[in-house]
Amino acid sequence: MDNSTSNFVAKGLISDAALASLSVLIKLILTPTVGIMGLCANVINIVVFYKMGLTDGVTQNFFILSISDGCISIVSLVNSVAYILYTKVYVGLGGPEYQAQVVYCVTLLSGTFPQSVSLVTTTVIAVVRCLCVAIPLHVKFLMTAWRQLAVILTISSCSASVILYSFIPSRAILVYNPLTNSSFIMIVDLKWVEYTIYSNVTSYIGFIIVIICVIILIISLNRSSSFREKTTSGSSTSAGEQTKDGSKETRIIKTVVFVSVVFILCHLPAIALTLIGTVVKEFSSDGLYRNANSLNLMVMEMFMVISATVNIFIYYFFNRRYRIVFSATFGEKSK
Repeated sequence: MDNSTSNFVAKGLISDAALASLSVLIKLILTPTVGIMGLCANVINIVVFYKMGLTDGVTQNFFILSISDGCISIVSLVNSVAYILYTKVYVGLGGPEYQAQVVYCVTLLSGTFPQSVSLVTTTVIAVVRCLCVAIPLHVKFLMTAWRQLAVILTISSCSASVILYSFIPSRAILVYNPLTNSSFIMIVDLKWVEYTIYSNVTSYIGFIIVIICVIILIISLNRSSSFREKTTSGSSTSAGEQTKDGSKETRIIKTVVFVSVVFILCHLPAIALTLIGTVVKEFSSDGLYRNANSLNLMVMEMFMVISATVNIFIYYFFNRRYRIVFSATFGEKSK
């Protein structure tokens, strides 16, 4: 085996040079750009939903989702800055380099909480809308805004407890690598197995529930569309009122569907990471495919930030109340 082939195999399909170039593109340009947009978008969302009033479950849940998505954007920005500092700016400087590494590791760990809150909130939003389709006469009394809030807070509190239990005992140590004649920060004493089991179980359950809800809601949209076509063929006043009510419900369902679909698509890299890591043991931070694993982590983070950013467009185009309050708040004339 020649040197080039040996190097290719040793790096696990992605060379160090390729990883370095891609990391600059993703961590220095793409993720920070999307992160800034996400932070601005979610600040706007928080203001608009607060002004809309948090008395109904839909507005309340989107308000919570905007807060968690905003936190994801902030953590991602800090993480990207820390990554660039310790890999490109402070290389070989000792103290500043190690401090940047610690910040990078801490943001990676702390960012798991807002991600879990977004998962829980998106799942609750999708489930409640499905219940509105399945049992519309009872869901208003079964899943009140307060009960929805209680579910989100309870599950989020459980996630916070697991995260604290898993990460608080950890500590950062300085490790010397004789092969590269350099030192790096390593986080040790993490209860990683416990956290990984909890995180994977909740992620897969939430992911599957959201997919099922999206399928049900899409079927409901198709049925309601056929029903409206039949209803609008008449000219009675009651038919017009039913069409108006149905149109409002359709907009809500479309909002939930698009938010859920964006969530599903943008979390596919995270699901792929856990699946590949389970099947391919060398796909890890220190395995044969460590560079591919690192690249997947960066792509996963970027897509999560994208998920936290694009919802503002869904709210604006499919939520009439949001559009009116947005226009009144930010000076655009309402149409």
